[in-house]
Amino acid sequence: MKFCLTVCVLLLALISQAQNKLIGSVVDGETNIPVAGSSVFITNTSLASITNKDGHFEIPNIPAGIYKLIVTHVGFETVTYDFSTEKMPPKLKVMVKPKVVAMEAVVVGGYVKETWEKWGKTFTDYFIGLSANSMKTVIKNHKTLRFRFYKKLNKLEVVADEPIIIENRGLGYQLGYQLEHFEINFNERTNFFAGHILFTDMRGNGRQVKKWQENRREAYTGSMMHFFRSVYEGNSLDQGFEIRRVKKLRNVEKDRIRALYRHNPDQRLGDSSEYYQKILSQKDFSYEYGATLAVDSFRIVEDGQKFIYWPDYLQVVNKHKIEEQGYLDHHMERRSRYPARSLIMLQNEPALLLDANGNWYPAQGLLSEWYWGWSEKVGDLLPLNYFPALITNTP
Repeated sequence: MKFCLTVCVLLLALISQAQNKLIGSVVDGETNIPVAGSSVFITNTSLASITNKDGHFEIPNIPAGIYKLIVTHVGFETVTYDFSTEKMPPKLKVMVKPKVVAMEAVVVGGYVKETWEKWGKTFTDYFIGLSANSMKTVIKNHKTLRFRFYKKLNKLEVVADEPIIIENRGLGYQLGYQLEHFEINFNERTNFFAGHILFTDMRGNGRQVKKWQENRREAYTGSMMHFFRSVYEGNSLDQGFEIRRVKKLRNVEKDRIRALYRHNPDQRLGDSSEYYQKILSQKDFSYEYGATLAVDSFRIVEDGQKFIYWPDYLQVVNKHKIEEQGYLDHHMERRSRYPARSLIMLQNEPALLLDANGNWYPAQGLLSEWYWGWSEKVGDLLPLNYFPALITNTP
């Protein structure tokens, strides 16, 4: 009976997806002539199409959610189009404009052009990641990358002249990553990157495909996608997540001692050397933890839309996700592996809009630390239309 119910639920989901079809055409905005061979895809998914000789395209089987459509063609500007499956356009007409080659703007403070040889490893560590799947992920066209280092700001930016081709041999995907922004601020110890991604399944034998499926499920378990989907559905506890409100308290005495030394490196100004070393050995922050939270304590439902908001930080722990050894090695921690713990906070936003796929808007409105700060890199990304298998042989 349980097997039949699961199959019925899956069939209903597939029927619902089949009804979400995006149909449209791509034309030259100046001549109104169809543009054949345009790449049309929904970013962060494996859903894509190529326009035919009439400029026509179709993308069927779109799961419910909010998406961004990307249209690219050599010699034309990239076009983006936001849409929701709740309000699908009957037929979309995309007008593309010829690309104008512009000279790079002069930046106040300037930057130094650097090379892959100098910054390639740093870029891959922060962009691809350091997880087990990341170690099996390679950039096939790294020569398209250009590096800019701002010495005064101690900041690295990376731009790409064409989509970055990435082969993830751990999860079985090839990615076309159209990089829009990449930045490492070494002073603030922050990293942010964004872009448009098309996932394509790699070909493999039966054994490889089975291993990829296992790795994808493992990558999904305890991920930010998994968590925010559970928040949207309101079943986070059932999915293994424990959520607590956290206050992050800065060690002001350490800041004081550090500032004294910075201005007077040869004097302690009344602070003994022993005390000085004791304070500097402490951590920069301490944390105050609140009680376990229910989803509805930070999720608001208005007019059918779901928003999330909380002050300070949330700690998210998933009892089914154990930290990778690489995480401990990266932070030089000599201890047993725990269930993965992460901190998240809102950044300059009063609230975030959440959708069924686990997406939040705006994307830059959320900051993650601890495990997700380490693991949520390109090497462990899954497409938004990825869902763990629903059918089992459980009687």
